[in-house]
Amino acid sequence: MPANEPIEMRSLADDAPAILWVTDACGHCSFLSRGWYEMTGQGEDEALGFGWLDALHADDRPVVRARFARATRSRKAFTLDYRVRGRDGRYRWVLDAANPRHAADGSFAGFAGSVIDIDGRRRSEDNYRALFNSIEDGFCIFQVLFDERQQARDYRFIEVNPAFSRHTGLVDAVGHTAREMLPDLEEHWFETYGRVALTGEPHRFEMESEAMDRWFQGYAFRIGDPADRMVALLFTDVSTRRRQEHALRDAERRKDEFLATLAHELRNPLAPIRTSLYVLKLNEDPETTTRMLDILMRQVDQLTHLVDDLTEVSRITRGRIELRAVDIPLAAVLRNAAESVQPTLEQGRQSLEIDLPAEPLWLRADPVRLGQVFVNLLNNAARYSREDTTIRVSARVEGGEAVVSVRDEGMGIAREHLQSIFDLFTQVDRQHSADTRGLGIGLALVRSLVQMHGGSVTARSEGQGRGAEFIVRLPLQRAGHASQAPVEEAAARPFAGLRVLVADDNRDAAESMGEWLSAFGAETIVVHDGHAALTMAQMHLPHVALLDLGMPELSGLEVAQRLRTVPGAARMRLIAITGWGQARDRAGTEAAGFDHHMTKPPDIALLRSLLQDAHRELAVPASANGSAVD
Repeated sequence: MPANEPIEMRSLADDAPAILWVTDACGHCSFLSRGWYEMTGQGEDEALGFGWLDALHADDRPVVRARFARATRSRKAFTLDYRVRGRDGRYRWVLDAANPRHAADGSFAGFAGSVIDIDGRRRSEDNYRALFNSIEDGFCIFQVLFDERQQARDYRFIEVNPAFSRHTGLVDAVGHTAREMLPDLEEHWFETYGRVALTGEPHRFEMESEAMDRWFQGYAFRIGDPADRMVALLFTDVSTRRRQEHALRDAERRKDEFLATLAHELRNPLAPIRTSLYVLKLNEDPETTTRMLDILMRQVDQLTHLVDDLTEVSRITRGRIELRAVDIPLAAVLRNAAESVQPTLEQGRQSLEIDLPAEPLWLRADPVRLGQVFVNLLNNAARYSREDTTIRVSARVEGGEAVVSVRDEGMGIAREHLQSIFDLFTQVDRQHSADTRGLGIGLALVRSLVQMHGGSVTARSEGQGRGAEFIVRLPLQRAGHASQAPVEEAAARPFAGLRVLVADDNRDAAESMGEWLSAFGAETIVVHDGHAALTMAQMHLPHVALLDLGMPELSGLEVAQRLRTVPGAARMRLIAITGWGQARDRAGTEAAGFDHHMTKPPDIALLRSLLQDAHRELAVPASANGSAVD
């Protein structure tokens, strides 16, 4: 304030609740009211001009200086906040607001402004922000949008915490509406939040969103002026728990079905055994005795088969089976299997046709375990087929694999069951056949044993009553003796030198995949959770990472996103192995940085091809292709 201003005006400024100040047209401070000196401890000779800037926090000083200079050039009103050092040495937040002032002739004369203490409010906001950001649950504030009939039609996100994206999978939500981000979002979300916004009654819920493929547990409540229609939502993704609960219920149901099936299957052979024993006790006729003994033998074999299946599945689930692989022709395995099921075929008056290539197809396999595969498939075909029908077995070579088909003329398989029939204890349309169905173990054993040999098995059928075909693919062994030549040895170990990380919380799936990779020469690292996957990938920099998506603590998507930022991992091939295969699932893996998306169980032929590509491009020594690629 110039010296010729009335003393009363200065006194009035000093008594004002805010600190008042004035600058000239060049930005020099020409007046500061008493509050500034009392707060900062500066003297008038220290503060006027540009000296007042010395009382500001060093981090804020250049920003404030630039803002004042820009305002002086633009001559427009402005506000800003910054920290000022008090007499006690503690910094306090203040809000500075200014308006331009003009001389009598209308020319720009500088600014007049005020400074108010907002330290308490600002620190409360900082505490709120820290709390807001630290909440592990998702939290958001949104405005519900209504149509002219007061029906909630959408809601716009105003604020979200960092956990919001983790729980929803949505990014950059602020400023967008729910329908913009999720066009297929269910109506019940709008109805629920609209009711909270209109009535003010909070709502606690646990609901599913099919559009987001998630379950949520949340608490929604209205905030602020009712006219603003603002709702706050605290929520968490409970999809994993819901899936686990569903799996437990399903496991309980399947356990009950299995026990009922086991009781039924045990009674089937026990009934003729008991009857035969009574007949033997009452009748000494040699012909009758022979017939009863044949019945007893068949039924005891059936009991033995049931017990063997139970024992085998127990060994597989505990990882107790070890393959004793040798070089063996496929024809020998199929012939032995055919001999084993011949009594069953004769009993059902069924015939078996086997069509094999003229040239032997050599496998590196455990003859006993591989024999179990084809015995189970042939028994299955006989059991589900009518009398006087033919079961056909054929083999061919396709893409370096032996492809074996077992086709029957039986009751067929509905399309929706073609995948589930390989699950443990699965029974399909049991009521449609009078024959025994076993325990739902055989096909699960087939899949496990084939995968342990590095192969795959699939089922085909044109529907019920039209027969079924099971196709087994097994890697070929180029020669019958692994020690014959370096070329043959390389063929038996096509992934030699390829480092592969396998991460899956299903231990059986991870271990069996690791065994398969190791059998073909890969250097395999097997882990069972996302954190271990990330750690081992950073330590060993594998050429390929096979990542399950639904791992605990750190999902496969999060692992992939983090790996894409790891130095040296730019060329790492990331392959998602998941039970989710819809378009949005594939879009999610692509966005996370995956190179390929494969659904469970993975197509072994395709996986071999992808690994061979990675081996050729990433693991082959520089001398082999003229460039360093590792």
